[in-house]
Amino acid sequence: MAGFPNSCLITLIFLWLPTLDSAHFDVIGPPEPILAIVGEDAELPCHLSPNVSAEHMELRWFRKKVSPAVFVHREGREQEGEQMAEYRGRATLVKTNVTAGRVAVKIHGVKASDDGEYRCFFRQEDSFEEAIVQLKVAALGSDPHIHMEVQESGEIWLQCTSVGWYPEPQVQWRTPKGEKFPSMSEARNPDEEGLFTVTASVVIRDTSMKNVSCCIQNLLLGQEKEGEISIAVPFFPRLTPWMVAVAVILMVLALLTIGSIFFTWRLYKERSRQRKDTFSSKEKLLEELKWKKATLHAVDVTLDPDTAHPHLFLYEDSKSVRLEDARQKLPEKPERFDSWPCVLGREAFTSGRHYWEVEVGDRTDWAIGVCRENVMKKGFDPMTPENGFWAVELYGNGYWALTPLRTPLPLAGPPRRVGIFLDYESGDISFYNMTDGSHIYTFPNTSFSGPLRPFFCLWSCGKKPLTICPITDGPEEVLVVANGKDLSKEIPLSPMGEDSASGDTDTLHSKLIPTQTSQGAP
Repeated sequence: MAGFPNSCLITLIFLWLPTLDSAHFDVIGPPEPILAIVGEDAELPCHLSPNVSAEHMELRWFRKKVSPAVFVHREGREQEGEQMAEYRGRATLVKTNVTAGRVAVKIHGVKASDDGEYRCFFRQEDSFEEAIVQLKVAALGSDPHIHMEVQESGEIWLQCTSVGWYPEPQVQWRTPKGEKFPSMSEARNPDEEGLFTVTASVVIRDTSMKNVSCCIQNLLLGQEKEGEISIAVPFFPRLTPWMVAVAVILMVLALLTIGSIFFTWRLYKERSRQRKDTFSSKEKLLEELKWKKATLHAVDVTLDPDTAHPHLFLYEDSKSVRLEDARQKLPEKPERFDSWPCVLGREAFTSGRHYWEVEVGDRTDWAIGVCRENVMKKGFDPMTPENGFWAVELYGNGYWALTPLRTPLPLAGPPRRVGIFLDYESGDISFYNMTDGSHIYTFPNTSFSGPLRPFFCLWSCGKKPLTICPITDGPEEVLVVANGKDLSKEIPLSPMGEDSASGDTDTLHSKLIPTQTSQGAP
């Protein structure tokens, strides 16, 4: 019988083992508030007790409501769909020691609105706990500025102003001996960022006071900023006749000096404008010479149907393309665009200089240029040089170069035909308005690698196609002259056709890819 209690104890221990494996845990936050400066980063840490792993738990930091939250991490990744708009891109997870249950959320670029209480919430299956984290936000404002006015009564009115404080600061006026006196009026108004602008005013009646300082204190940081002003005495000195005469003479001299400076400035501006006009004229002629040289390298470009988006319809000559609502049933190929409505030219360039023209007419919403042969054709990667696209576009009512931030192109008039020049070795891609021969845009020099192909894109449907202009036979002699001087030797040029696509393009009704029954938009 003596062994019976021991056997019962062992049995009870085994029965309790599953309960011990899923034991309850506590979430511990920092014992003191976290102090953060506006514009800097702040970490809100929490840890588990006992120190179990939080790697597979749901981690959530929130404020007044559980959702949307400041930050949510579940199933091994961040859940952006459950995040508050003001914290998107500003909150990240810091896995200090996640296997020991220690994690934190970092808030980047702390704002005044971030001040307050947060809750960190840990969940594992049916077990969950939370802890409170207090974030104190502070900002030290600008140096005080003191404005002085003399009243008709002889009293001095001072106004002290400073911006960028958080939380609301305290204001003190002081004498040189450190004596304090209160403001007559004070105002603390928050700006759009929640930072306070402080305005305090005081009236000085004691004419023996020489200096006054305005001190603004941030009690949370234990720091202050001080501004000082010197009060001139007497306030209104008596004016004698000779002082009035000197003042008048000085005023006349000042007016004469200002007039002389203004005349000199006008003369300088006029000469600068003349020099600029002369330079602009020469520069325009040089640009005209440049694109005319480019036409020496004209190439015959055709469209590659294997790359065309299913909503793009190519004409039989593979020179024209238009966008329609109907979707064609085309074989799925890795080189075919499936998202952007684009098509490439058949020609691939790995060296040399090449020039072609595209008739855009009066149709709207297009993009043309050059791209790498291996650009991403599946999905919606931005059309930028970093992704292998060098193009200009008409979208809405504006012309743009497709740089990362889209560069606006202030054109004198809408181009009906655009010339594209590629110098592979020099890394030059330039665009020209063939309506007046003016330069549109040149991308910064680039070091190319791999084949480059002509690139075409349509953003809206319409009966008027985008057309590649044919090459005409026979060179043309061009002489460019400025101010009686020959800027270049006579250059034989091979201009593009004048009537390539100006006619009724709707007569080219026979398509390379036959029209299929509409399948709807992708």
